[in-house]
Amino acid sequence: MMLARTLKTISQSAAGVVIPLAGVLAIAVPQPARASDWGCQVVLCLATPGSPTTYPACVPPITKLWQHLAIGGVFPSCIGVGIRTRQTKHGYSLTVSKSDGTTARYQLDTRYQTVTSQ
Repeated sequence: MMLARTLKTISQSAAGVVIPLAGVLAIAVPQPARASDWGCQVVLCLATPGSPTTYPACVPPITKLWQHLAIGGVFPSCIGVGIRTRQTKHGYSLTVSKSDGTTARYQLDTRYQTVTSQ
């Protein structure tokens, strides 16, 4: 009985230290950026001439984009590329500012899952 109480006391003391320590570590340890690789893949695929799924590597990110937007998700972001989106009646108006200062504009129609260069 005494051993059980001693073990319980030790485990409670350890939890009292471990839980706050875990919280501090969660804040202190560097976290990956919120802008995902997926967002950058989407921008690259949208910028390809023709269909955004011209290349097989673009099919998964663009398919995920349509599914994400269909359930009300926001347009993904990409660090290093300026993306401005404006929701329209049937999709998004997308402006991509490139590092060389040029911009590209696209109209995404979520009803028909089409992308039109503007």
